[in-house]
Amino acid sequence: MYGFNGKNGMWMYDPNDKAFWLGHLAAHQTHVEESTWLSEGGEENYSGGFWKYSKRFKELTLEGPFKAEDLLIAVSKRRAFSTSGYHWPAARIANLTPSKP
Repeated sequence: MYGFNGKNGMWMYDPNDKAFWLGHLAAHQTHVEESTWLSEGGEENYSGGFWKYSKRFKELTLEGPFKAEDLLIAVSKRRAFSTSGYHWPAARIANLTPSKP
């Protein structure tokens, strides 16, 4: 989601309601349940009981809905950008901004 517009999120269009939504992804934490077990020597061992960031899941937050007439359009140029797995060519891009807070 972020590759399209930096860390500003991604705009999505709902054709049923004819409205735009701004989506943001954030880190998701998952709880690792505490567990106990006995070792072969009879010693009690503990594990878990903490929160960790998920490598797989993200949390989606949506802002909106916004009508098209309530959005400002700013056109800018994007330089080519490459990572080990992706390549974005140079292009003109449009950024949407709500005109009313």
